[in-house]
Amino acid sequence: MSKKTVACLHQQKAYYLLTVKGNQPTLLNALKQVSEHQEPLDCEQREDRSHGRWVYRRVSVYEVTGQDWAESWPGLQRGLCVERWGYRERRPFAQTHYYISNLDADAATFLKGLQGHWSIENRLHWPKDVVLNEDRAPQRAANTAANYSTIRNFFITAARRFNLDSIAQAKRFFANRLDQVLLSLQ
Repeated sequence: MSKKTVACLHQQKAYYLLTVKGNQPTLLNALKQVSEHQEPLDCEQREDRSHGRWVYRRVSVYEVTGQDWAESWPGLQRGLCVERWGYRERRPFAQTHYYISNLDADAATFLKGLQGHWSIENRLHWPKDVVLNEDRAPQRAANTAANYSTIRNFFITAARRFNLDSIAQAKRFFANRLDQVLLSLQ
């Protein structure tokens, strides 16, 4: 997200919580330094065991007002270091992500907001992008892409309504039952 957009959000008195990625190397390195050398204001850690995963999440919140580099991000108050580690399908993983925010909140509040975002990403965008190959769909003309996206959303909603565990299972289930699906969604 650009500094111009952040300035607009701040001017409108809106809160922001933004992921800092490699395309902002100065900001990313500054947040890494803060998390390595500064004591956090607050930390929150949670454990999640579900769907064959064992995941720990830790959010550490840092004061960043007054830092030279923070001045160019309007309203910036907090830097976050979010660590996730655990096992997925018995394979270990570890990830660290950094965020900035103009919200003066505790780690539990930030973690709740981030988990809400991840939930949307995992329940809707990931199945559409990865499983249903939406990003590689050939439909591009006029409203075709939007129409196909609506059909994919319908399919995912129907699969959840029938308590199906996967897209593959849903494809098999719906193959010859479209009339039942349409009746159940009324």
